[in-house]
Amino acid sequence: MNGRLIPVRDISAADERRWRQLAERAIDANPLGEPDCVIPAARYQEFGSEIVLAVVEHQDRFVASLPLRPFRYWYDIHYPIIANRIRRGANMASPLLDPDFAPEAAESLFTTLARERRHLGHLLGLDSLRVGSPVERLLLDTAQRMGLRTYIREDFERGFLVRRPNGDYTGHLNYKYLWNVRSRRRRIAAHFDSGPVLRDRAQDTRALDEFVELEASGYKAGNVALTAVPGDPQYFCEMCTRFARDRRLHLLSLEAGGITLAMLIWLRAGDGFLQLKTAYDERYRCFGPGIILQIDSFSFFHEQTDGSWIDTCASPNNDTFLKLFPDRTRISTILFSLGGRVDAMIVGNMQRIFPAQRLVRAWGSPFKRVAKRIVSQRGSHLSLAE
Repeated sequence: MNGRLIPVRDISAADERRWRQLAERAIDANPLGEPDCVIPAARYQEFGSEIVLAVVEHQDRFVASLPLRPFRYWYDIHYPIIANRIRRGANMASPLLDPDFAPEAAESLFTTLARERRHLGHLLGLDSLRVGSPVERLLLDTAQRMGLRTYIREDFERGFLVRRPNGDYTGHLNYKYLWNVRSRRRRIAAHFDSGPVLRDRAQDTRALDEFVELEASGYKAGNVALTAVPGDPQYFCEMCTRFARDRRLHLLSLEAGGITLAMLIWLRAGDGFLQLKTAYDERYRCFGPGIILQIDSFSFFHEQTDGSWIDTCASPNNDTFLKLFPDRTRISTILFSLGGRVDAMIVGNMQRIFPAQRLVRAWGSPFKRVAKRIVSQRGSHLSLAE
């Protein structure tokens, strides 16, 4: 097996075809590691020229692929690291591995990155691996067999939904909560002269632009919305358009009286869905349109799709999704050494280094404020003396 790195902006048609074929047979489906996500990300994002695809080849086919970019600052770690965060919000970023050659492909992937670590990054950071998934277990087992050190940077639970034969996805919610939701439905019907209706607008060419505008008009506009970063709206819309073309996108819209109250986006991932983004019109916040949309999406999932699960792709401690979604999935972010002795020592001692970093930062901030105050006071004394 041979491994190599491909700048995504320069990928050839033949390599893109091999990449797509691997995605179709991968152990764990991950649309965010497929060409239709990564190529637009490389094309439009400011750091797109840095995105490379690490691949392992065997007999003219790809058996492993992982999009990566170098970082000098990853989470709170200041060190040269190559990581799979090629877009804002990792969501689900496991590598694609061929089931027929998975152990060998994983080892060759680590070997390829170790060979290039002086140019790209001495450590490998993998965001958002589903704990207990075949890929996560395989990567940890391979790293242990190769003597590579690992450090679990983050481990948390997020909201998840598993298909139920009876279609009951709100039985865990208490009576008062559900009564409030019904009350808000009645208030929407009274305000708009029609009750809220759920539509799938994945094939509506105007829907993506409407979503971008809806997100940018609310509280997310500051730093979360797509419009907060140049290139993000173009990248996201092209990605969604590509997946909609293959019928792998659902863009659910809650509407009343011709007004869009809330929207959410699902991406098909094997036998389930990744919930990438949600937004609601804050002018109608009092009606709770985001909550109503989520609850109605459960019925859509059960009746209109054959999906087995929905992953909220939420950040840690998202109380809304933890309350609404009845199930849980564990997510971890793992740091791997890539063969260097010093690098292995750093990863092996990260459990002690990281708390020390936080302590220094916690003590450092007050001292910085005091120092600035002293400097400013001295400056004012000097100006008075003059």
